[in-house]
Amino acid sequence: MHTLGKVLAFLVIVAAAASTYFTATLIKVRNSWTAKSQNFDKSYDATVADLAKTNAEFVKLRDEIQFARRQWGGTFEVQTQLTDPPESGRLQIDAGSNVGLSQQMVIHGFQILPDQSTIYRGPFVVTSVQTDRSLVAPTWRIRPQDLQAIGDAPPWQSSMWRWRTAIPSAHSVRFDQHLQAFTAADETIAERQQSLTVQQRLVAEAERQLQLRTAELVGGPELPQDAALNPEDREGLVGPLEAEEEQRNKDLLEIARLRQQVRTEKGLVERLQRENEELTTQLPQPAAAITRAQTN
Repeated sequence: MHTLGKVLAFLVIVAAAASTYFTATLIKVRNSWTAKSQNFDKSYDATVADLAKTNAEFVKLRDEIQFARRQWGGTFEVQTQLTDPPESGRLQIDAGSNVGLSQQMVIHGFQILPDQSTIYRGPFVVTSVQTDRSLVAPTWRIRPQDLQAIGDAPPWQSSMWRWRTAIPSAHSVRFDQHLQAFTAADETIAERQQSLTVQQRLVAEAERQLQLRTAELVGGPELPQDAALNPEDREGLVGPLEAEEEQRNKDLLEIARLRQQVRTEKGLVERLQRENEELTTQLPQPAAAITRAQTN
């Protein structure tokens, strides 16, 4: 065979091998793209379903956000300072007409704590407004203990506060309920304090009367010391009674002694009478005839 024929035969064999390889690769790529096309259809259908679900969730969340914004109103965070005296509860905030505040507008204050959590302090009315500064006052009666730390709640402090133009009605109702409970408790405490004051006054009067009555019995500085008064009026009843009782005991002893002396003297007289009678019987008796004659 001619050399050119050999070369051409070799090239035909190489071309056949390359054709076989590229055909196999083509079939493999085609099968891969066919599988990807089928998976893409399935993935597309799942993505469309997820997109519809996501769109529904998005609409729901958007409505919830809009509803929450309508309930909570506008919000801004500014530096807030306590004014003198702090017990008044009045605050100065670094915001004014530049954030839409106006005279007599009611806003709600949330003190921001160091851990970035907040605590609701209540509704405030704008009493004075400038471009970037305002004064606000609480719409309820501040009690001294409201500004102090209670339990885990920190005291009122000059710091960053979050202010809102509105809050949900449920929160307002709850706050009002707490205020009513505090008011009722304060009234109860005031009534009990008044009752305690009356009871303390009655106890003091009773103690004074007790001291006076005790002094009337045993004596004391509560009694007058006028010399014209009776001893029991100056020294109490017990002292004179004891003195009288002591005198009575002495008198009884004296009476007993005198009675004993009387009995002794009586016994002596009786003894003398008996002796006299005995002596009388020993005297000589006159004659009976003479006695009768004298009698006639």
